[in-house]
Amino acid sequence: MSKALEIIQKTLVAKGHSQTKPRRQVLEVFFHNDKPLTPAAVRKQLPDRNINLASVYRAIELFCRERVLTEVDHVQEGRRYELSDAYRTHHHHLVCGSCGETEDFEDCEMDDLEKLIRRRYRFKVIRHDLRFIGLCQSCQQ
Repeated sequence: MSKALEIIQKTLVAKGHSQTKPRRQVLEVFFHNDKPLTPAAVRKQLPDRNINLASVYRAIELFCRERVLTEVDHVQEGRRYELSDAYRTHHHHLVCGSCGETEDFEDCEMDDLEKLIRRRYRFKVIRHDLRFIGLCQSCQQ
């Protein structure tokens, strides 16, 4: 088990949440994937095939409330989630509007824009996310 995964589980227990088998397995799936996942995609990757989709949804909902996961987008298959920036490198997404494939990109040049927003609008940016929607290389052909 990775150190980050262990820390998350201890933090959840300290906040009064049980460390159940479905929660542990759902969290492990996210730690082993670097792409946003729908709850159905998570369930397909669970080692225990007896864990039902409702349990996956409940685990994801809890992890979002505790800021372990973040909702990335909503595609035809449903909402997709991934680990929050607290548990992985800050990044943005390139989303294919045709097939829905999502690719991460880590180049973030938003510091100057955040300063402009703070100055011009007196708005303190706490976090940001950015998606570019277009066509992936496969769908362009």
